[in-house]
Amino acid sequence: MNSDVLRRRGQNHQVGTNERLLQALAEQIKLPLLQIARRAELARLSSDTSLVESIELTADSALRLIDNYLLSTKLARVQNSLQLEPVSIAAVLNETAHELSKLAAQYECELELHLSGRYMPIMAHRAGLEAALTSLGYVFIEAQSIRSHKHRPVIKLAAHRSKYGIVAGMFADLEGLSRDMYQRGRGLYGHTPQPLTQLVSTSGVGVFVADSLLKTMSTRLRLAHHQKLSGLAATFTPTNQLSLVQ
Repeated sequence: MNSDVLRRRGQNHQVGTNERLLQALAEQIKLPLLQIARRAELARLSSDTSLVESIELTADSALRLIDNYLLSTKLARVQNSLQLEPVSIAAVLNETAHELSKLAAQYECELELHLSGRYMPIMAHRAGLEAALTSLGYVFIEAQSIRSHKHRPVIKLAAHRSKYGIVAGMFADLEGLSRDMYQRGRGLYGHTPQPLTQLVSTSGVGVFVADSLLKTMSTRLRLAHHQKLSGLAATFTPTNQLSLVQ
């Protein structure tokens, strides 16, 4: 089989993946649009300024998710020539926590950073990695917010070493998260409105946007564990660069 045929097959596969991702994104965006409409109506009737702040946050989160999707399609188009760079995983996790802090507060979740020691920089596309983790965070916050808890649920943005590299991702006390569920969800997203039914009640598109972004960096999301928590994470190759990367 010649290279032209293989290239066309790869292009067709990517087009199909993008269409599925766009379908899942469209399903996901319905909810924040509905929330904005209802809260705007309540704000108009009650003059409650907190509702205005909630509307702004909901709109900002939806727009960021759309931006992350668009970045994933852009990076996929240039994947063969994408230049990775040394990136500080601690800095990226910290920036992601900051980005998610207001949404987590709205849904009464706690965000925690956890890094066991210092890490060498990893090879990644910084903007793509931040977008992936932020997209993943939206799903984890929603997943925790719809469960009953005795205490405020905690979501950990964490990294740890493995024999294959540095594992970084998001972890929480999520009973519904399993390898089989995640694999089924990857096959169903874009075809059904709720591919991750045991985890979230929406399309959970943030998971698949994150996976699409990470794929352009030659890694993938997978089920992982950190301490006693389950989560989704990717493994990155550390560099030999000893200087700190900001």
